[in-house]
Amino acid sequence: MKRTLTAVMALVVATTLWFGLTPHSEAQVKKPAKLMLIRYNEAADAESGEKAIRAGLTSAGLVDGTDYILTVSSAQNDMPTLINLVDKAVNDKADVLIPLQSQSLQPAVQRAPKTPIVFHLVSDPILLGVAKSDTDHLPMVTGAYIKTQPSEFEAVVAQIKFLIPDIKQIGTLYVPGEVISNEQKDLLTEMAAKYRIKVNAVPVDTVSDITNAVQALVSQQPGAIVMIEGSIPNGAFSAVVAQATRARIPIFGFTAYQAKNGAVFCIVPDVGRGGKAAGEMVSRILKGESPANIPLYRMPSGLKLINSTAARRIGMDNISTDTIKGAADVVPGSFAP
Repeated sequence: MKRTLTAVMALVVATTLWFGLTPHSEAQVKKPAKLMLIRYNEAADAESGEKAIRAGLTSAGLVDGTDYILTVSSAQNDMPTLINLVDKAVNDKADVLIPLQSQSLQPAVQRAPKTPIVFHLVSDPILLGVAKSDTDHLPMVTGAYIKTQPSEFEAVVAQIKFLIPDIKQIGTLYVPGEVISNEQKDLLTEMAAKYRIKVNAVPVDTVSDITNAVQALVSQQPGAIVMIEGSIPNGAFSAVVAQATRARIPIFGFTAYQAKNGAVFCIVPDVGRGGKAAGEMVSRILKGESPANIPLYRMPSGLKLINSTAARRIGMDNISTDTIKGAADVVPGSFAP
């Protein structure tokens, strides 16, 4: 009897050791989280925004391919395509959806209400209706955003007046169907009026309108062009630069992309810090925290960038780090904050 009991106990111990030491089954192995990043287009700071997100994920201690797999898609300025991409993310059971740019946010919120959302490069989520404050927002939504202040619009207009003292007219392009584009157009008009400068705002309703809109803008011979929020104009920034350069009209704006690709002066947000904040948000969500408990992050702004090469190309030799204190001169085509 004693020998039988000993044998049974040995079998139990051996079985326990076997299951305890056997490698985990496939069902037990933790799979990488599915992160879906959706761009509305390839405009402006979309590329640097994506890089900032990746850097933010790394900074949060997440390893690409082990902790997560990031899939990136672009709607190429087409809203039906954007909606399909959001629906695909839902059907693929994305663990976190990352809308990049303002135009991507509302369709994501509307069509993926149960999927955690962390946005980046979005302008004013309060105006877009997804938040009342940084701590009071939709329960499945959080993210990093840009809020260009009236003081920054005034600073750009003041800089234009300083560089071009006799300026009488500023031109801009805006998208009538985009709430933030309209708000910024009105804000630019208000700030320019303080310096007795008129703003001629040319509407752009569709992608096919952009060529005629830029031609109409340049034909008005404004003393400067100011690029504001607007998915279509910013998506065609190179076309704006080409025509403005031929007409020797300086471009001013609010993104690092614009500064490094032809604008002579911009006041820009710190996209890198925003990406780091967004990466940390994703990490917290993957660890089980609810987006509802994660405050929104407003990216700090006020960085001054000049492109002296672009300025000299159109005959402006008064733009330098000596004449514009506190500004950094970008290397065209390579700068990223």
